[in-house]
Amino acid sequence: MQPLTRRAIDTWRYRPPLRARNFICSSCLRRYHISRSLQQEAPVAATSVPPLPPPPPVDVSTATSTHDDKLLRDIFDSPRAYKAFSSGSRKPPTGLFHNRYLHSPEGFIEFANVCLAKARKLSQSICGASTLNQQVTIIRKMDQLSDTLCRVVDLADFTRNTHPDPRFVQAADVAYNTVYNYMNELNTTTGLYTALKAAMTDSRVAEQGHFGEVERAVGGILLADFEKSGITLGSREKKRFVRLSSDISRVGREFVNEASTAMPYLPFQKSQLDGMDPWTLSRLSKMTNSGKVYLPARGSIAQLALQTVKDAEVRYKLYKEQQTASDRQINLLEDLLRTRAELARLVGRTSHAEVTLADKMARTPEAVTAFLSSMLAHTKPLAAQEMAEIARVKREHTGVAAELYAWDKDFYLHKLVERRKAQHGSPDLSAYFSLGTVMQGLSRLFTRLYGVRFVPAQTAPGEIWNDDVRRLDVVSDSEGHIAVVYCDLFQRPEKSPNPAHFTVRCSRHITKAEALEEGFYEGGDGGDGMALARVGPQRHIYQLPTIALICDFSTPPGSSAPLLALHEVTTLFHEMGHAIHSILGRTKYHEVAGTRCATDFAELPSILMEHFARSPAVLSLFARHHVTDEPLPPALLAQRLAASSQLEHSETYQQVLLSLLDQRLHGPIAAERNFSSTAVYAALEAEHSLLPPVPGTSWQGYFSHLFGYGGLYYSYMLDKAIADRVWREVFAADPLSREAGERYRDKVLQWGGGRDPWKCLGLLLGREDFETQVTGRMEEVGRWSQEAR
Repeated sequence: MQPLTRRAIDTWRYRPPLRARNFICSSCLRRYHISRSLQQEAPVAATSVPPLPPPPPVDVSTATSTHDDKLLRDIFDSPRAYKAFSSGSRKPPTGLFHNRYLHSPEGFIEFANVCLAKARKLSQSICGASTLNQQVTIIRKMDQLSDTLCRVVDLADFTRNTHPDPRFVQAADVAYNTVYNYMNELNTTTGLYTALKAAMTDSRVAEQGHFGEVERAVGGILLADFEKSGITLGSREKKRFVRLSSDISRVGREFVNEASTAMPYLPFQKSQLDGMDPWTLSRLSKMTNSGKVYLPARGSIAQLALQTVKDAEVRYKLYKEQQTASDRQINLLEDLLRTRAELARLVGRTSHAEVTLADKMARTPEAVTAFLSSMLAHTKPLAAQEMAEIARVKREHTGVAAELYAWDKDFYLHKLVERRKAQHGSPDLSAYFSLGTVMQGLSRLFTRLYGVRFVPAQTAPGEIWNDDVRRLDVVSDSEGHIAVVYCDLFQRPEKSPNPAHFTVRCSRHITKAEALEEGFYEGGDGGDGMALARVGPQRHIYQLPTIALICDFSTPPGSSAPLLALHEVTTLFHEMGHAIHSILGRTKYHEVAGTRCATDFAELPSILMEHFARSPAVLSLFARHHVTDEPLPPALLAQRLAASSQLEHSETYQQVLLSLLDQRLHGPIAAERNFSSTAVYAALEAEHSLLPPVPGTSWQGYFSHLFGYGGLYYSYMLDKAIADRVWREVFAADPLSREAGERYRDKVLQWGGGRDPWKCLGLLLGREDFETQVTGRMEEVGRWSQEAR
């Protein structure tokens, strides 16, 4: 089973569908199975609280909006314009993300200690809750504790992954680990669980209507987190739980970080590599005096060889080695799977998949299998047709009716692509997509759909981690300032090439009592200095979502505007889909704000945005030639989209098979005495592969998502099927409709994770039965892809 990887063929580019969870929500507290705590809110008379200084009025007049729109393009397209804009700032120095503690690396330690002190106080308070008045504040105070800890964890996680200064990275790592260790301590605090469960089950709380839909959702999430963590186990079993959890973390990191082939390099004579790029071949030849060329078994050079080397025997050897993990890697994987199975049995479940799916949309492994089987049934014939076309190219090339093998696929696909490029061309659309115009387009799209736009904002000294970072304030035409987005979009040394969305801080309602205690009323911002706003007629205080978008776009020479390829435009739209979820999902509770929702629902907004990135109506808002200002010709767009859809069904089919592999490896079989991941992989290949399986391979050893997305790899496929349906039924007729945008916002985005995703989806699509139709709904979603063809 060959993994679909990024390819060097110009006409299409594969984007790995599942990324590390921090691309969505940087350090979701649920991942650590932590409970949160509360503190009783003292009744405060409205007259006893000094008013928060009013925010400056937001001008949404046409003139100001037009100015912001032009400035948005300028600050991304023109280094000179951005320098002039940013140099005009007269703001006093501050810390990273305007956090007043983070002027220096040492500030991370102080910030962590301040938050830990608050957390300990909250934890003691919640454990002592006994009266009805205290119980009705449990959910809010638990959420306050969650937010207090995540203020450190999320910000530190971003910093240690992104900041260019190693001193900040080291300090952030120390702060992260310090708070993480305290989270593990809370995880074993029985008093928190007992107090929460008492509040959730007290009939008086329910009868008096203190907990609404969102409160019940938050409480249910927290209780499930505790119970997943073995809080009800005896002391001996708890120690075993902690040991197994630690083993899973350790082995999982080794599995991801140490992937290797049985033979890292394969020796060949230079003459055997005919067809390969001469410059690459020459460079490899200079690395040895033996006269042989040592090809790496994995990576871009190996992929290039599979696409271009004429000798089929060479391609076979390279392919087989590329698909065969080392014995150590297989042992690490099987240790991970066995330990997860043992942990699942400890908490009374049959498998890791059963544990991890209980609070997801799928609910059960059987439902996931039904969904994947439904997709498999209609995708396989379409994928087989694509393989048949590549097989035809092989027959034409060889002159014989030879079978297509796995090591042939990339070679003959490359020939097919080159032939189509010669016949139809492969238009480069980047001249129509300067980064500034794409950002304009996103702002214009969000204005049309949701009434929100991006306003460039000057930063204070110390607020950003690199001079290339742009700050955008998100402004609503009805609510004013509602979020902050930091855009770190350009390449630089040591920066990760992976696109990412980090929620540095989530939305949350701040009570009057908390505001007084934190001193929010003194200067109009939060106790840590980050942005707040008044919301609604009653002027409730909310902390604003703070988001960082990371991309790796090339910086052009001189003063030229950065130009994006169409797949880069799609990437930016995808990440902005996560951002708009965080922006509009401004819930009352941090625990369910924005992207803090079920893992198998979290990619819906981002995948849906990819549809907008391909819509002629949406592209007409901004896609214009950066020199001539001519609009993008529709025929060029259609031609480029057709070229990019090659092997679409085969890609989908492959992802379905990998999802099935994930389910089988995380099923009950992992607990069997003679469990072999290679045997499971080989059986799946034999049952479903489109090409003859290659005996002796063990590609599952490279499937790194088995650690980060164990039991959940199907999530992207599920959300893609849902996004396709939402696009067809809600947006396709008019992608710029405010009515459609508000419908999607009101039924889905604004709830974050505070409502059952099936209820959100049912209300959006007019299928109210989805919430209660447990049996068959996953299988039905699997059929939606077939209906789209």
